[in-house]
Amino acid sequence: MTLRFTRLELREVRIPFRFAFKHSLAVRREAHNLILTLATDAGVIGYGEVIPRTYLTGESVETAWQDIRSHYWPTIRELKLSTAASPWEALQPCFAWATAHRKTAAYAGLDLAVWDAWARTAKRPGYSLFGQRRPLPVSITGPLGVGSLHRVWKLASLMRFLGFSQFKLKVGNSSDLATVRLVRQIIGRQRDLRVDANGGWNVDQAITRIQEFKRFGVSSVEQPIPAGDSQTLALVQREGGLPVMADESLCTLTDAKNLLEHQAADIWNLRLAKIGGFTGLLAMLEVAGFPLPWTPKPLVTGYRPQMQLGTLVGETSILTAAARACLGLCPFRHVEFGFPRILLQQDPFRGDPGGYLSVGNVLNNGFGLGVSPHPGRLDSVTRRQEVLT
Repeated sequence: MTLRFTRLELREVRIPFRFAFKHSLAVRREAHNLILTLATDAGVIGYGEVIPRTYLTGESVETAWQDIRSHYWPTIRELKLSTAASPWEALQPCFAWATAHRKTAAYAGLDLAVWDAWARTAKRPGYSLFGQRRPLPVSITGPLGVGSLHRVWKLASLMRFLGFSQFKLKVGNSSDLATVRLVRQIIGRQRDLRVDANGGWNVDQAITRIQEFKRFGVSSVEQPIPAGDSQTLALVQREGGLPVMADESLCTLTDAKNLLEHQAADIWNLRLAKIGGFTGLLAMLEVAGFPLPWTPKPLVTGYRPQMQLGTLVGETSILTAAARACLGLCPFRHVEFGFPRILLQQDPFRGDPGGYLSVGNVLNNGFGLGVSPHPGRLDSVTRRQEVLT
């Protein structure tokens, strides 16, 4: 059976948060995303989500909208897919253009929608979207944003009570040491604690802070310096003495290859919304030497970074379900979760697999991502809409 794509609906949505989320680069109070609804010639629907961040790929909601209209949709409309073979090969030219032009956020939304529509048509369960075995539930990270010591104390205490065994603390201000010390006291020495600076330090600050964090048992430091220089990031990792996790430094396949060349980050943060969706994640795993489900053995036997399956603040259930579809692809060191039912005042989609008490559930036997619009909610948060044919 073959399928072609006949209709794409674009929506710009704004969804207020229940509470603000802050880090060194931004304070966010709402999700400002694009929602994509992709229809096949057989009437099957796939869903995708775009979360552009100017500090990651330089994209905005407006530029993503225009790139989808002018480039991605005309290309996707010409695809002719077989249900017997995944979209991986067919999507390579479109993904190559996206990563070469650093427009991977806009592409990510359409990529997810293509895979979702294909899986629903091919009757492929979400947990084995790529042909992988059904994974086990995983531990998910307890996120601790920037805030007062009292706020951090309350949140860390609650997450410890709920059973979280991994914590990520946002850092990048003058109270970093006091906050790290407090969190370590609350969660104990046996639970994993890592920090994320979002590029908030210069080189000397980063090396000094990382060396200070070592005595508190911090396991890794995410994006200690601004993106753009893999050699310097490698220096920070080497001199600081703790594993560095690349985030803002890792958005395109070129970024991934630069990090590998300099062995600049021992951990990679793979966020579907910034790296080009499923196709981008698979491509980065392949470059790093992890075997894809259809590959008999690893491509690399030497240096290989570890992987984190990350999230962007403000994801709806589309992206949280999409992340769950990736759980069986490699032994992720950490798994984050967007908590859309907690953070968003109203999640416009239903079908979120749940897992809010420290454990992330895998997708069930439903085909594709298994999400669908919640009646009325999607229209209520839509600010602009366009149908492309």
